[in-house]
Amino acid sequence: MRFKIGLSLLSGLDPVKMHLLLDYYGTAEAVFSEKNLDQTIDLNPKIKEKILDGSALKKADEEIDFIDKNRIQVRFIEDADYPKRLHECPDAPIILYSKGGSDLNTKKIIAIVGTRRCTSYGRDLTENLVYDLAQAFPEIIIVSGLAYGIDICAHRAALKNSLNTVAVLAHGLNEIYPPAHRKTAIEMLSNGSLITELPSGTPSEPWRFVQRNRIVAGLCDACVVVESASKGGSLITAQMASDYGREVFAFPGRPIDLFSKGCNLLIKKQLGILVESADDIIREMNWETTLHKKAHQETLFPELQPSLQKIYDAMEQGENFSSDQLANRAHTNIGETLSILMQLEMAGLIHALPGGFYCKKS
Repeated sequence: MRFKIGLSLLSGLDPVKMHLLLDYYGTAEAVFSEKNLDQTIDLNPKIKEKILDGSALKKADEEIDFIDKNRIQVRFIEDADYPKRLHECPDAPIILYSKGGSDLNTKKIIAIVGTRRCTSYGRDLTENLVYDLAQAFPEIIIVSGLAYGIDICAHRAALKNSLNTVAVLAHGLNEIYPPAHRKTAIEMLSNGSLITELPSGTPSEPWRFVQRNRIVAGLCDACVVVESASKGGSLITAQMASDYGREVFAFPGRPIDLFSKGCNLLIKKQLGILVESADDIIREMNWETTLHKKAHQETLFPELQPSLQKIYDAMEQGENFSSDQLANRAHTNIGETLSILMQLEMAGLIHALPGGFYCKKS
């Protein structure tokens, strides 16, 4: 453990160079051998000096004390429980620190990202998406970055729907940033994880957020951008996910909406697949569509897709509802609501009434 952490603490080496060094010597311990350094590949003299003076190993000893006191889990890139998806990435972190109980090698992982200044439209999209994913796949993990806006909305929606959720941090595990999300972060320890590649005491600096985005992108099967301006961290994450061979999805918006411009741009450039609901993601990912309903959920039609069931459940027997009323009740947009109402009518479950009203069939 000491040498593995020591290798990760050699400042001046990026993850790609750490991988090369590890491949060359075979083990982290061998990197710190003075004898090996005399026969080394071309290595920056300053890095050699840090290896020989023991400063990295001294920091590693201090980090091990922190790990032991705070029950931190450590995954080295060669460990069996290191995330397999992330391992495929050429710039994967050499080490990961985490708290919580997430299985980072579970079958389905989705990253949900977006602007810190999300709108009510973005929040509704996120909450509806997570709800539908939870109904279809209770084992799915939601990954994001614990930031303001779409990130925290995704984490909270996951917790609300009893999904495991993982926050990738841009600082050490001795703090939570932003502090306003500390309560949610603590809740995640019971049904999720906080992970970082950075040792304790590492502060959150702007450039580190871009660095951590590659972990968000690398951990997932698919990355969903909910809202984004024409520039921003979520677009960087989406590009990284695409570079790693992950599917990228984007919710469209009106051309005049500032925080839909980035999503529309992804779709326009064919970097992101247009998505309107969880059904689109399930279809594109070729995931099974058998829904796992929660035991306590009461439904007369368990074969309905989650989005259809939500609108159907919003209608009370014997009462008439307009499409606007149902959209508000089910927290869906009007376009999606009208599409679902048509499907319910074709399935013979509801009546379309004059004046644009609908009711359940008795």
